[in-house]
Amino acid sequence: MEGLRAGVGPLGFTDLAEIKLVICYLLSCCEEPLSREQIFDILDLNRIVNYFYFSQALEELTRDGQVKRVDGRYVPEKEGIESARTLKETLAKNIRELLANSAENYGKKINFEKWNNIQTKRDEFGYTVTCEIADESVKLMSITLFVPEEKMLNTVKKRFKDGSEEIYKTIINLLTGEDFD
Repeated sequence: MEGLRAGVGPLGFTDLAEIKLVICYLLSCCEEPLSREQIFDILDLNRIVNYFYFSQALEELTRDGQVKRVDGRYVPEKEGIESARTLKETLAKNIRELLANSAENYGKKINFEKWNNIQTKRDEFGYTVTCEIADESVKLMSITLFVPEEKMLNTVKKRFKDGSEEIYKTIINLLTGEDFD
């Protein structure tokens, strides 16, 4: 029995039907399609399923037309959305909230990676870190800093990751002398 729960936390699932529901519900909470790895990352982070059950469930959902793979990413089909909506009450409220919050946080991470870039370079004196914010057509900001030690480099990277929007606003406000909130 323990082998069946390997990697699955106390709130997790080993029943294939429940895992399918969890996947459909998660995909219905996401604004963007997710890759196989992204779906599993979210579920594994919360110890909801183990990889083997996840793989089998996603394969069956795809085969049965409840989810569709488009350009390497999965989206729920009408039947998958209806299943998630109909059966969501069988999922405990805390699991639904956990999945919805995880989907939202993962979406923020994807957007950060999509529109923000951090590059680092080591030299004999320390590190150069370049932080950029861009959208599809224009680079909004690129700032390059020298930091003498790795601890400071990691702090800069984390603060930029956690607050790139606020950093951009602050720089604009400082340089223009106006308040653009």
